[in-house]
Amino acid sequence: MRTKISRFLLVVMTLVLLCPLNASASSNIDLSRVKLSSGSEKLAFQFESIEMNGEVRQKVPFTKKEIDKFVKEALKESGLTELDIKEANEKVEKARRASDFTKEDIDRIKANLLTSVETVPAAGNVAMFLKAIDSFMKSTSWDDLGTASANLLEESMSAEVKDTAGGFVDNAGELGENVNLANEWVGALTSIVSFCDMIADAQAHDRQKWKDIADGAEAKRLLNTFYETLQEKIDNYKRKSDEAGWVIDFDNAIDGRNFTFFGVDSNYQTWYLDMNMEQKSTNEFGSIAGEYEGKYTIRAEHDLSEFQSRTGEALQYLEKKGVLGAGVQVFITNMNAAGYPTSYKKGETGEALISRTISGSCEATIAESGEITLSLHEDNDEKTISISGVTGKVESTIQGENLDAVFGMTFEFTANKEDMIVRGETSKTTGYADGRAFGFSADMTGSGKAGWDENIWNVWDGKQKTLKLL
Repeated sequence: MRTKISRFLLVVMTLVLLCPLNASASSNIDLSRVKLSSGSEKLAFQFESIEMNGEVRQKVPFTKKEIDKFVKEALKESGLTELDIKEANEKVEKARRASDFTKEDIDRIKANLLTSVETVPAAGNVAMFLKAIDSFMKSTSWDDLGTASANLLEESMSAEVKDTAGGFVDNAGELGENVNLANEWVGALTSIVSFCDMIADAQAHDRQKWKDIADGAEAKRLLNTFYETLQEKIDNYKRKSDEAGWVIDFDNAIDGRNFTFFGVDSNYQTWYLDMNMEQKSTNEFGSIAGEYEGKYTIRAEHDLSEFQSRTGEALQYLEKKGVLGAGVQVFITNMNAAGYPTSYKKGETGEALISRTISGSCEATIAESGEITLSLHEDNDEKTISISGVTGKVESTIQGENLDAVFGMTFEFTANKEDMIVRGETSKTTGYADGRAFGFSADMTGSGKAGWDENIWNVWDGKQKTLKLL
């Protein structure tokens, strides 16, 4: 009986000090029991319709490699293995199940206790006693057993006894030999022992429950020691991480959009961003908030295959703007008026390469609210434009008595920096007259300047650039 009482006292005096366990399903080590830093937050760099994703992250972040290293070190220092942690988790879970009391258990224990209420401190206050027992027996978690017992102790004995409660029981579960109590407190302590003894007697038909609970409490102490050691290692690393600060990082971030180029839609523009800024100051040690400085490079590349394969549409667009010249414009008008329809057709796809690279310095301020102010300073803006061998045709069909002919003019697109030039290349007529085939061609002279289609750059030029947390 003495062993049974001592075991239970050891349980109820210890459980109140322990934290609940939330066992991990994927590992024996439950990392939810330690506090890790967030590591990184997602960022978006935006201008017009473009959004490119990056992050603001700790310069010295937690990685799986570091966490695994800390776990191994904590296990070694605690004299444990992962198997020990697994077995301890199992004991804790078994103790939790053992503490599930049925309504019949509660009613039986309360009945037994009521018959011996005189053994309880402050026995005259039956209402207080029953309330404490209800709290004890209706616990939804087995950890509450220790809390309920502590509540009863607090309501039943003086502050002096409560303060020395840790010395009532030694590591073996016996009354401490060095505990000097006045006679009046010895009686109160005896009542607490009797109370625990009655609970053990009420559960005598299922002593294994109490053994499982005691084993679970011991396992919890083991787990707590291990996780405290692990948390200390993580805290030390966190200080190193906090001292290093945070960085804003975009590594070849990408986004794109369709755009219209000289009347031809569905060309594609792709933007690539590299941006790195380091935290230079912060109002709070380890905080993401603060001032950042660094550099950026953003690059635009273009797929102009739609323009190259639909140059007839580009010629029609430019003809309406008068770029092909007044003579060509009058010719087309007259041919259409005479009933000889004019069409615009593609020619050779040639080569069309356009790229743009912008670089410079940048600063950002992340407020405690998460709002970000961004400043970009363009130090270089380099554009590469190479268009050659891209041609389109204007053709008119001439049909009349004993005449069936096609008259065509070929135009080539070239570029001089940001100036599209349309040059007349050849004119050619082929057909039949009185049943006889004929044909002739001639080199064309003259060219027209089309300027530049700003649709290619209007997503960037003059537009606000922003950073925001996602």
